[in-house]
Amino acid sequence: MDTALRTRAEARLTEAARAKGIADPRAPYRERLRVLRQTEPDAFERAIEHYEQHVLPSLADAEPLPVWIEYGRFLATLTGAGKVTRIDESGRATPWSPDSPAALVLYIPDETASNVLVLCQPETPTPAQHATLALLVERRLAAG
Repeated sequence: MDTALRTRAEARLTEAARAKGIADPRAPYRERLRVLRQTEPDAFERAIEHYEQHVLPSLADAEPLPVWIEYGRFLATLTGAGKVTRIDESGRATPWSPDSPAALVLYIPDETASNVLVLCQPETPTPAQHATLALLVERRLAAG
């Protein structure tokens, strides 16, 4: 893989996240990749191939956050069907679309026993977003 392309793409993602008040979006994806590597090596290889062939080139040229969220959706679908949902500042959930403003974005699997994947998260989530993260991601009934 072209290291200059990788450097440019990662810098653009970091800068776009910073400009929109989004926390570094890479950590949850790295964790999902680690789990895939250990439990589903074929899916892990598909994820890496997709990243190198589709995501990196797109990150280098297109609006980075929607590209990144779409990659997160792809990662999550490797282990099951679900939907990408945007949680606004008030805690209201709506389907995510690439033209949605930056907010908390989650991949919510159809299978309730599967883990929710954070695709995008504000640096400073609102109380309603904290509560959503506590309930859906951390599986706690109370935030805090």
